[in-house]
Amino acid sequence: MIKMWRWVFLILFASSVTLNLYLLTSFEQTKTLDAVQPSSIRLTTDSLTQSSSKEMPQIIPTMSQQQLNLANLTQQQNRKQLLAQANQWLSIKELITLEDFLHTYLKQHPQDMDFLLIEAQLKVETNLLSDAINHYYDLLRVPMTAAQNDYIQQQILSLTSNTIEQLSNNYSWDTLARFVEPLLQLEPNNRQYILSLANAYAELYQAGLMENVLASLALDDPAAQKIRQILITQQASQPDDDGASESELSTKNTRPIPLKHIGDHYVVNASLSNNSVALLIDTGASITAISRAFYNNLSNKYKINFLGRFNINTAGGMIMAPMYQFRELTIQHVTLQNIPVVIIPMGGMEHADGLLGMNFLREFDFKIDQTHSVLFLD
Repeated sequence: MIKMWRWVFLILFASSVTLNLYLLTSFEQTKTLDAVQPSSIRLTTDSLTQSSSKEMPQIIPTMSQQQLNLANLTQQQNRKQLLAQANQWLSIKELITLEDFLHTYLKQHPQDMDFLLIEAQLKVETNLLSDAINHYYDLLRVPMTAAQNDYIQQQILSLTSNTIEQLSNNYSWDTLARFVEPLLQLEPNNRQYILSLANAYAELYQAGLMENVLASLALDDPAAQKIRQILITQQASQPDDDGASESELSTKNTRPIPLKHIGDHYVVNASLSNNSVALLIDTGASITAISRAFYNNLSNKYKINFLGRFNINTAGGMIMAPMYQFRELTIQHVTLQNIPVVIIPMGGMEHADGLLGMNFLREFDFKIDQTHSVLFLD
C-alpha cells in the first residue's frame, strides 16, 4: 500500500512540475510578444514617412484591423504620422485608399476634427459639390477650435463663391440653379445664394421662381431690381430675335466653318487645349461636354482645373458628372478661354468625342446653314 501511495505522489509531483514549466514558458512568450509588437508597428509607421509617394498607397492598405488596433492610434506620434499620410494620399489623388483608411480610423476616433476635415476635402473630390458643402455645414455643429471653425467657414465661402462665379460667367444657368438650391435651404438669408439663384431663374425665364427667391429681399433692393430687369429685357428682345431674317445673319462678315452632317446632327472639328476634338452641336445642351474615354486620354497630359461634381441633364436623364475648366476651346477662327466642360458617359456615339453646348455658342452670333453644312460664328 505504501508503494502505491509513493507512486501516486511521484505522478502528481511530475504533473505539477510540468504544468509550472508550461505556464512559465507561456508567460515568457507573452512578454516577448509584448516587447516586439510595438516596435514592429513603429517600424511600419516610420517606413510610411520614408516611402516615396508612389510606394505609400501600398503600405497602410495592407495593414489589418488588428494591426491598426495594436498601433495605439491615440498616441500623438502615430497620429501625426497617419495625419501626414492621409494628407499625402489626398494630394496625390489616391482617393480610394484614403476613403478606406478614413472609414477605419474614424470608426475608432469619430471626433478627431483634423481627420474629419480631410474627409470633407475628400467629399469635395468625390461627391456632388453641393453635398460636399452641406457636409462642411454639418461639421460646424461638431465641437472644434476657433481656428478650425474659421477654416470651415472659409472653405464654404471659397467653394460657393468660386463655383457661382464660374457658372455665371459661362451662362450655365440650369447647373447654377441646381447647385444653389440646396445651399439656400441651409442658409435661407444668405444674400449671395439669394441673388445668384434668382439670377439663374431670370436667365431661364422662370419668373415665378425668381420672384419667390427675391421675396426675402426688400422690394426696392437695387440688386433685386437689376435681376428683374434681366427677365424684362429678355422678354422684350425675344420677338426681335425670332424675327431676325436669314438675310440679316448671312450679310455678316463671317467665315463659314465646315460641318460633318450625320443624320439629323452636325459635328464640328475643334481644339480643346490644343487637342483635336470632334463635337456634336447641341443647342439643347447648356454646357459643353466630352466623353469619359476622351478625357482619360487628356487627364495626364494637360493641367485642368477641377470645379466639382454637378447634376447634369442628359438625354438619358439626370446624372452626377465632374466639371473641369479647360484653358481654351477653339473652333477655326474663334476661341473661348477658361471654358467649363463636363465629363459624361457617351456610349454609342461613334462620330464625336463630345457635345458643343450653349456655354460656347451663346458667346457668338451663330447660324447653321443646313443647305451647305456650314457653321457661322461671329
